[in-house]
Amino acid sequence: MNPLIRLLALAALSAALPVHAQQEDAPKGCKYVNVASVPVRYTGPNLALTMEGSLNNTPATLLVDTGASDTALTRTGTEPRDMTLWNTGRSSLGIGGYSRVYQTRFKEFRAGPASSRPGTLRVLHDFGVAPAFDGIVGAPFLLQADLEFSLAEKQIRFFRPLDCRKDEFLAYWDRQAVVIPFERSYSDSPNPHFTVLLNGKKLNAIIDSGSSTTVVTLAAARRAGLKLDAPGVERAGYSAGIGEAMVARWVTVFDKLELGPETISNARVGVIDTDLQDIDVLLGVDFLRAHRVLFAMSQRKLYISYIGGEPLGQRRGIEPWMQQEADGGNTDAQMMLSSLYGYGQGVPRDPVQAKAWLERAAAGGNASANFFIGRSHMPRRQYAQAARHLRLGLEKLPGDRSAALWLYLARLHLGEGEAAKADLEKAFRRDDNDQWPNPVARYFLGKLDDQELLEEARDDKSRARGQVCVAKTMMGEHAAATGDMEKAKSIMFHRPECGAAPAPAGKAS
Repeated sequence: MNPLIRLLALAALSAALPVHAQQEDAPKGCKYVNVASVPVRYTGPNLALTMEGSLNNTPATLLVDTGASDTALTRTGTEPRDMTLWNTGRSSLGIGGYSRVYQTRFKEFRAGPASSRPGTLRVLHDFGVAPAFDGIVGAPFLLQADLEFSLAEKQIRFFRPLDCRKDEFLAYWDRQAVVIPFERSYSDSPNPHFTVLLNGKKLNAIIDSGSSTTVVTLAAARRAGLKLDAPGVERAGYSAGIGEAMVARWVTVFDKLELGPETISNARVGVIDTDLQDIDVLLGVDFLRAHRVLFAMSQRKLYISYIGGEPLGQRRGIEPWMQQEADGGNTDAQMMLSSLYGYGQGVPRDPVQAKAWLERAAAGGNASANFFIGRSHMPRRQYAQAARHLRLGLEKLPGDRSAALWLYLARLHLGEGEAAKADLEKAFRRDDNDQWPNPVARYFLGKLDDQELLEEARDDKSRARGQVCVAKTMMGEHAAATGDMEKAKSIMFHRPECGAAPAPAGKAS
């Protein structure tokens, strides 16, 4: 185990730390010591659970992920710091399949109360969408000690029991907390597996703080009786995570989900078409918001208390916590509200509210908001404004390759061709040639012709339609930016992969 992960060198300080809880009926001397408390927050388009840290002496945002088998960095963290990567030849499994694993050296790394300098860390290379976090704090770090999630307080806490019996009841906040024993797992991760019943069918579950909402795999859902063509099963787009693939997602209501003695009736759960090996159910952050949970690693037990609210949430509308986050200045929550109002998802469609929240998020420096606004300036031929907003977004989220392509197009319209090419080449220099949308960048740089780009787009049959749509759109936009409007119109109006298409942006007058 990497030395930086050994948070509980802090346990040596336990005797000097205050006692957080001590049961009245506990044996004399039994103390449950709070080793560290760490604030958490909601980050990114999915409002993922994150903590503060630092990387090479600059602030870093780290995903709190009990579902991850190790601590690692992302390219969002390494690229702006110009960190050198080398390929390990290994891969890591996630919702979107496998990601290539690289390694890098760091001068300094801190996650919450633990820090290390210098050393090496893994870098996860492939995600379905560019991650909004610089790194991932995985289960080996988080579960070295007993770990409590109290999201009502936006805190996670690390504990050590001192001089306590193995059968001591450790849920100090609730004597009625549900107790679930760990079950045997063949995984290398310390994250405990346990059995849940979904419509009476036994399934293997974990609590995954890296998953924003609770999901079940399609194969497991079918074992629990799900039929995708049944009434009430809603297609909900795609899910993305570690691995390049975007996986199909549905939302449905199961009669009941049982965790030990706790029953969640009419459990609204996401269904994802992916293979998580021996895991069927991921209880996500929606579950953690409605429950106070203690991973009692010292006893191999979970303590779970329902504390109120919807026990499982699938983002059906604006939930109170989202509104509170947005009102408090969380620009990612503001973007969530903009999207919900814009699409009328769970609330009446309100373009005025959608625009107001979008502009508020952009003013706060939100990357996604600036990308959206930057793109919206392109068809209006407002290329200077487009470039400004795209740059602002890329400062926060440099791994967004789509934004880098649109920035290149905006700069072409502004007559910055050579400088734009140099920056585009730099943005894509570490990507493999076949990694989408790298072929589009190579096309812009003159390394592929039209036919070669389309062949690259069709190479992955599972994603060919979407990639061909992107390829043709970019070909048309590039033709417009270089003054070939006849070619641009021909391409843009012959894109059956995209559906109805807008006219390409023309040259600025």
